[in-house]
Amino acid sequence: MKKVLALAVVSLSVGLPLAMNTPTTAHAAKWHQGTPKVLRGTWERKVTVGKGTKWAYKAWDGVKITKSGLNAYYVGDPFVLGKIKHQKISKHDYMLRGIEMVNSLRPYRVRVHQVGKRLKYVEYYDTGAGHYSQMGKLGAWLPKK
Repeated sequence: MKKVLALAVVSLSVGLPLAMNTPTTAHAAKWHQGTPKVLRGTWERKVTVGKGTKWAYKAWDGVKITKSGLNAYYVGDPFVLGKIKHQKISKHDYMLRGIEMVNSLRPYRVRVHQVGKRLKYVEYYDTGAGHYSQMGKLGAWLPKK
């Protein structure tokens, strides 16, 4: 009986402190204010528009990310996202959410894939009831300027 009691006391004295010392995990799924520092800057490339016609010209395709906003530009209207929050999805992927400030004042999300000095992004718009629909595919790689 004494051996069983001594074994129980020893196992509890060793096991209990180890069980109580569990590390707390960070909540990566939490939305953080602003944009991550690694994404900030100007990412752009020059593209030929109207290739194969006599009206062909070069235009900038890019995105400028600041602490509190995102401005994507090409030939048409700019896409300006304000009131941004971000969430890290995986090692190289981030989700940004905010309000489109120029045309619609609707909520949008932007998925950004960044590796080294290159970046791809895709926009998602709110279809209602909290559902988002993708606007195209991930774009071409944009080098950091």
